[in-house]
Amino acid sequence: MTVEGVKDPAAPRTTVVGAGTGSREAASWRQAVSDGTAMIALGSMVAGGFLVEAGKAVMTEQTTGLWWFVLGCALGLAVILLGWWQLQRSRRGLQIGVVVTATDTRRDGASGSRHDKQAEDYSLSACSLTLKTSVELTDVGHRAKALIEDLADETLNAITIAERLSPGAARINLIPTMPLHIAFYFGARMRQTHSREIVVHAIHLDGDPSYFPATSLRVTESTARPLIVDPLEVLGGDPGKTALALDLQGRGDQFFDPVKASCKEQGIGCLLRVHSAGPLLTSDRRTFTGAVEQICDAWGTAGLPAAARTGRHAVFLSGPVAISLALGARLAGADQGRWTAFSFNGALGAYEPFPPLPPA
Repeated sequence: MTVEGVKDPAAPRTTVVGAGTGSREAASWRQAVSDGTAMIALGSMVAGGFLVEAGKAVMTEQTTGLWWFVLGCALGLAVILLGWWQLQRSRRGLQIGVVVTATDTRRDGASGSRHDKQAEDYSLSACSLTLKTSVELTDVGHRAKALIEDLADETLNAITIAERLSPGAARINLIPTMPLHIAFYFGARMRQTHSREIVVHAIHLDGDPSYFPATSLRVTESTARPLIVDPLEVLGGDPGKTALALDLQGRGDQFFDPVKASCKEQGIGCLLRVHSAGPLLTSDRRTFTGAVEQICDAWGTAGLPAAARTGRHAVFLSGPVAISLALGARLAGADQGRWTAFSFNGALGAYEPFPPLPPA
């Protein structure tokens, strides 16, 4: 956001946090062997030596045993090719981390800063290069909406920087820390189509504070079906308004009763409920990706009225941030103006929308 050319001081900025611990280790002969450097050097010496000898034999017309020199040269070239293959493979193993934080100062407080530091420490320990961009929100109004749009743009810039700094990296690791409804809108701004795979990381749900690669922004085939999809419920409101309610913590009526009350207050016509069998999803990529794909399939195949597909959509969120972010990219990436995400604000005792609802 700019005012007369002056950048908003609250706008996010990308910083290079640093290189991971692994990339700062001193070079050794073991590294040279594993990354192909030694193979390329050895192959170059062998191929060069035999090529020189073959050239001498041709110039002096002493061609007896020339084919041995040619064979040795070919062997050296084969070793060089093997070294280049090792080098490309080692480059594909590079890990690039992009830490993205949106702290709601009203709700997160000190916990937001703690989670932000936790994400940064994880990226520094696991990735070869870490970049970071963040923003602080004092409300969830229209200014916050603009800041999250800036945050998504800045994150895309960070990904571009990461690709230029490490062109051999096969994927980008996105490590988000933000409220659920913010994550959904952020994911919608990020979209799902990128030149490289973007893997969203999450904290284990079983008490382990470490992160793991949870799911991808891309469409991914998955046979896992960890959730239960209920039949579409008609609420009798506006047929052009539909809600998707995601109880990923197994809370049952404790979750759905306030959702249903909010839907009736907003005049929503249909409600699609999706819930987990228990309070915790298994903390692995198969389960998280399966949950994202199952929710997208359920939404795509739901028997909604014709007006609902082109109308307004609401999503009531619970569970991991990574799933909310991926769903935003998948469901709302192409229809950003139609979706409003809700998460429960305990201080207010009500569901809070983002972006803000238009005036009635």
